[in-house]
Amino acid sequence: MKSATGALYVNALPRLLPSLDADLLEIGCGHGEVLIEARNRGFRVSGVELSTHAAAIANRSLGVPAVSVGTIESLALPRNHFGVVLAVDVIEHVHQPEGWLRRIHDLLIPGGIVLLITPSLDSWTRRLLRSRWMEYKVEHLYYFNVASIRRLLERCGFSEIQVAASRKVLTIDYISRHFDRFRVPILSPLMGLMRRAVPGRIAHRHLRLPASGLMVIARKAGDCQPE
Repeated sequence: MKSATGALYVNALPRLLPSLDADLLEIGCGHGEVLIEARNRGFRVSGVELSTHAAAIANRSLGVPAVSVGTIESLALPRNHFGVVLAVDVIEHVHQPEGWLRRIHDLLIPGGIVLLITPSLDSWTRRLLRSRWMEYKVEHLYYFNVASIRRLLERCGFSEIQVAASRKVLTIDYISRHFDRFRVPILSPLMGLMRRAVPGRIAHRHLRLPASGLMVIARKAGDCQPE
């Protein structure tokens, strides 16, 4: 599911770039599923990951030491180098999102693209579940809606900002297990009932579904505005 979802994100890039012969950096790359999808499409890939264990798995999967352990602030990454910087479900964990985006701006080549996925306060799941929204987690430090993420990117020197609802590839079995772990009145029992009623081959079938987040794509313009 992670690979299939990663493919959705990577497939959004070709129409925005003159060539796929570009360096792509993924922040928080986990086990490297998205990096593999990007490399299969012609990108030169590298990643940054906080978990030493996850980085080791990613490097084994990639067959090269492309993933470094650390953060974009702590690592000596080259300025004006990357054609694409991708961060899936990361910005909501960052202590200083503005400084973090300014660092990404610094890493991108002129005209480079940043692609962010983050939980959305405008999402249908947040409106439906309200205070029981599954994205209200102690490790999530910031939340954005369309207007606030756009203002933040503009303040950090990005232009051509596109914001849309994100999609994920999920299965009925995964959704049922998720709501069994994170209980929501009415919805959790309904999902459990659905899982029991659906045959296994259907329960494990990949479904492209609207998720609870935003997919944000923006281009590096000029220098960041002074703080």
